[in-house]
Amino acid sequence: MKTLYLVRHGQTEWNAEQRMQGWLDSSLTDLGVRHAHAHAELLAREAVERLVVSPLGRARETADIINARLNLPTRVDPRLKERSYGDWEGLTLDEIEKRWPGASAARRRDPFNYRPPGGESLPDLVMRVAPLLDEVRGDGAERIAIVSHGMTGRALLAHVLELAPKVANTARQPNDVVYRIELENGGCTCRHYRAGAGPFDGLFHG
Repeated sequence: MKTLYLVRHGQTEWNAEQRMQGWLDSSLTDLGVRHAHAHAELLAREAVERLVVSPLGRARETADIINARLNLPTRVDPRLKERSYGDWEGLTLDEIEKRWPGASAARRRDPFNYRPPGGESLPDLVMRVAPLLDEVRGDGAERIAIVSHGMTGRALLAHVLELAPKVANTARQPNDVVYRIELENGGCTCRHYRAGAGPFDGLFHG
């Protein structure tokens, strides 16, 4: 059986400010560092064998904290970068609405397919990460953690669980949530951990 752990980076300064990051970056907060240490504890208990990591600084910083304890073989893969928000990156939701009136409402109407100016839609992101997931399935390790981002995690879930857009839109991955996906005999089981507690069945919707 292959088991995948979808890990989101710890909270960042821009997460705390509710500022769009996308392909830009900000450092982990003190809380974000605690998130990363909690992820390390969980992955140690789960006997994870290797990491695949986004190249963005916040994911690398999280993976470094994890590996200070686990010292796992690690591969950085650019396909795990966060969804590009194009012209919105670095802005708060209020700033976006001021510069693009009506954009927030349009995004709420169809969050799965909405593409920010110069950015990516969720289907764009799924197309980017799907080949990587297929490669990871063929990896010799049985337990692999993928350290990435909130929307990248949603795209990974949408692909591996074959989620309908309406369901994919409801999946959430706060900085302290880790998904565990068990792949066996052509099927899969999804569970999640919150702040190290769990596993709980299904997707996190909080």
